[in-house]
Amino acid sequence: MKNNIIYLMLALFLSALMGGGTLTSCQKMERPELIIIPDDTARLNGPLQRYFAFENSVIDSIHDVKGTATGITYVDGVRNKAIKGSATGQVEYASAGKMADMESFTVAFWMNTEKHKGGAQSVFMLSNTDDFWGNMFLMLEGNESPTDNSMLAKFNFAGQWIEFNGNNGLNRLPDMYGKWHHLACSYDGKTSKFSAYLDGAKLNLPASATDRKNGTAPLGPLKFKNVSKFVIGGFQQHVGIKPPADEWMLHYTGMLDQFRVYTKALTDNEINALYTGKK
Repeated sequence: MKNNIIYLMLALFLSALMGGGTLTSCQKMERPELIIIPDDTARLNGPLQRYFAFENSVIDSIHDVKGTATGITYVDGVRNKAIKGSATGQVEYASAGKMADMESFTVAFWMNTEKHKGGAQSVFMLSNTDDFWGNMFLMLEGNESPTDNSMLAKFNFAGQWIEFNGNNGLNRLPDMYGKWHHLACSYDGKTSKFSAYLDGAKLNLPASATDRKNGTAPLGPLKFKNVSKFVIGGFQQHVGIKPPADEWMLHYTGMLDQFRVYTKALTDNEINALYTGKK
């Protein structure tokens, strides 16, 4: 009987040492290393909200969302592959995500296009289901000149027009056809300043272009309205919003690569780094 009690006490003591009893509260035990499993919070909520590398896919690498592509092909780009549009080419994304709430932005991408006749080609458009012009877009007017290689581009965001037409203090974009160029546009809602960049260099724009106004007051943080889809290579009318498309509304037939949308205004150095790094 005495031996049984001793054996029982020994068993309880050994059990406590192995973590099964109250002695572990004062016993220094070896614990396994804490393994932290990372999540995607930083990536999903970071300033880079859309990134389309176009590596034989139209997937957004930030949110792993794939668009619906029509009439596009994959070609050699600045970095690996790019997309090439056509007269019917577009990529439609069902949701704009956090782009709908952007108070500031930077849109940056590589483009390579040929001249087209008449009309205007839409490079991209952030839709507005209650407005003909949408919330934000870039369109390229036609150029049939055999000698003039400059581009008439029109950028619009929240009703703010920036026209590179050569008649308003903003020069047409120089030597834009038949080669790759990096283009970026940004707006800072804190300063109400607009900026544009070509091949990593900030364009010298007049105050009428850089200082955005709401009447006589600074424009301030953006407030996009009725946002739904995001389309690359077409107008919102081409994806069923405010249809039908007018005859002058054309799909973008050129090439695009490394397309990014940020929810902040990048610095001059950050945009230059996208160009020099071919990002």
